[in-house]
Amino acid sequence: MRAINSTLLCIAAFLCLQSFAVAQTEDRIIQADGVQALEDLSPFIYAYQDPTRALEIEDILEDAPVQFLPLTTPSPNFGFTRDKIWLKFSLRNATDSVDKWYIHVQENFLQHYAVYLQRANGKVELLERHTPQTLFTDRKIAFPELVTPSNIAPGETVTVFISYASGGSTNVSLSLQTENSFLTRSMSQTSKNFISYGMMGILIVTSLLAVIILRLRVFFSYLIYVVITLLFLMHSDGVTFKYFWPNHPVFNSYFSIIIGLAMAMAPYDFARVFLRTKTFHPKIDRFMIYMLVLTPIIVVPLAFIDAQKAKQLLMVLVFIGITAGIFAGLVASIKRFREVRFYVLAWVFAALSAGIMNLRHFTSVDISQNVELDSIRVLIIVDAIMMGLGVADRYLQNLRASRALDKMNLQQAQQNLKLNERLFDLEEQYKLATELVETRDIQLKNTVHDLRQPLHALRLNVKKLQNNMQSNTSNQADLDETFTYLETLIANHLQSSVRGGLTIETTPAKQENALNLPQILKSIHEMFSSDAENKGLDFRLVETTQQSDVPPLVIMRIITNIVSNAIKYTIAGKIILGVRRTHNAIRIEVHDTGPGLTEAQFSTAIMRGTRLSKNRNNSELDNSGSGLGLNIARSLAQEYGLELLRLSGRQKGTSLALVIPKSYALKSQILEAK
Repeated sequence: MRAINSTLLCIAAFLCLQSFAVAQTEDRIIQADGVQALEDLSPFIYAYQDPTRALEIEDILEDAPVQFLPLTTPSPNFGFTRDKIWLKFSLRNATDSVDKWYIHVQENFLQHYAVYLQRANGKVELLERHTPQTLFTDRKIAFPELVTPSNIAPGETVTVFISYASGGSTNVSLSLQTENSFLTRSMSQTSKNFISYGMMGILIVTSLLAVIILRLRVFFSYLIYVVITLLFLMHSDGVTFKYFWPNHPVFNSYFSIIIGLAMAMAPYDFARVFLRTKTFHPKIDRFMIYMLVLTPIIVVPLAFIDAQKAKQLLMVLVFIGITAGIFAGLVASIKRFREVRFYVLAWVFAALSAGIMNLRHFTSVDISQNVELDSIRVLIIVDAIMMGLGVADRYLQNLRASRALDKMNLQQAQQNLKLNERLFDLEEQYKLATELVETRDIQLKNTVHDLRQPLHALRLNVKKLQNNMQSNTSNQADLDETFTYLETLIANHLQSSVRGGLTIETTPAKQENALNLPQILKSIHEMFSSDAENKGLDFRLVETTQQSDVPPLVIMRIITNIVSNAIKYTIAGKIILGVRRTHNAIRIEVHDTGPGLTEAQFSTAIMRGTRLSKNRNNSELDNSGSGLGLNIARSLAQEYGLELLRLSGRQKGTSLALVIPKSYALKSQILEAK
């Protein structure tokens, strides 16, 4: 009795399990009463990976069938693999009147694609098959994406088998559509394409006109970028295969690599042109050039070795390129935010679109093909518009800057005209003084000597200023001080030296005490810089903050004579002008790398009208000398209680110093009282 009860219990348990299995089987059948989106189909889909890519439907349905496993991802996604993927799901037509259904796979092209329908009686029908050589015109439905029609009668239960192999990612989105829902979807897709392509077309035409009219490199670079972006959208939608090369499916497969490579390189080119990295950011520019060269070197050979790996790599490279463009824009925005603000914003949108693509194909994030393409479409269009605004904004800013520069150049030209007028007056007065020098006193001769070399240097500076319309305000101020020196020198000495009632009208631009010691030395340096540069000499000024009570004109006359001699007698090397402070004096020093002077030669050189033969043989400017420079400098120094010294200890060249004692303030007061 106990054995019978155990047997009955086992039979009951077996029947329960059978009933549960039947219930589970019935639960795994899709009750299709309308459109079945991916989220509706996904729980009912089973999948199998065929690494041999050799199995056919007969092998799948043989007595020992392969083991299909339920999907573990929101959509069929097996990464970047060369395996053939088999999908299987069962469905029952739960409608009363719909008998025509469309199996929609949202991919524009798959290298291998086949759809089979197994009826309840076990009969298998091939609905559609594609190979890498299948033309677009061979499709059952002339739609840019894969759409396969099927007939399933109301109440009928069938099993659908889909096999595919991808040249890129195996992540696909599929749905089951009715005839009416597919018609609505196709019209919606066409409308989205029309709007997005139309907007991109407007940007292309606008940038093309800008290239033709304005002929600026940045507009051409933007035109290339927009064309590449439009082709990327059209290829993703499948429109290029439908309309551009319907008879070349192999090229369509490789075009993903071509357009991907262009998208990966475009950010570097556009960033270099828009941000002018060569000028403003040389290190970033070198990186951009490096990536422009390296990207095709890596991708092109890989495309022939393993096209799938090339497509996988390109998705990463596009994101890296966009990230590099954002980084370069952020660096530029530190100092040029107004110029690059639209550029940075545009690349942020581009990064979002590239990020969505990478998330869908490299992670398990549930993003459908339709959501991916629509998001990318919107973001790319916004990106292109922002980029266009950035280009236009930068052009307008450059235009305003150009007008400001024209205005500044006009002001500079007016300033140059005034300088020329003052220079002409000085040269006329110098000419008059030269004509009278033979019949006038020593003071006039000193004045003529003091004028000659500074006037020559000033002439060179004015010419240099005219050739450089963008000279800074500091240079103009130094020139103005040089004019002041010469005009003051004439006002103080030339009129008092001319006899016979002759009067020369001069109006000094500044009072004598308007300059301090740093300004005096800076003015002298500016005065003789062009003269030194013409001889190939390095004339350096060591700036100082020391001050002096010596009348500025006295210092200028002494130091200009010393500097003039240094330039005259130095064939090559450098001249240094600076100030050294000692415990009881201030010393203005001039060092050169000329032939040098011994103490005996220096004593001879400071005699009036004396020129050394040693120097005569070594200087190109020696013929213009008069032997008065050092004598005038020493005489002025003695008159004002200063000292002109030759500094010893140099192995080459000459070092002269004007010593201004600390007690000079008291001495200057005594001189003024006299």
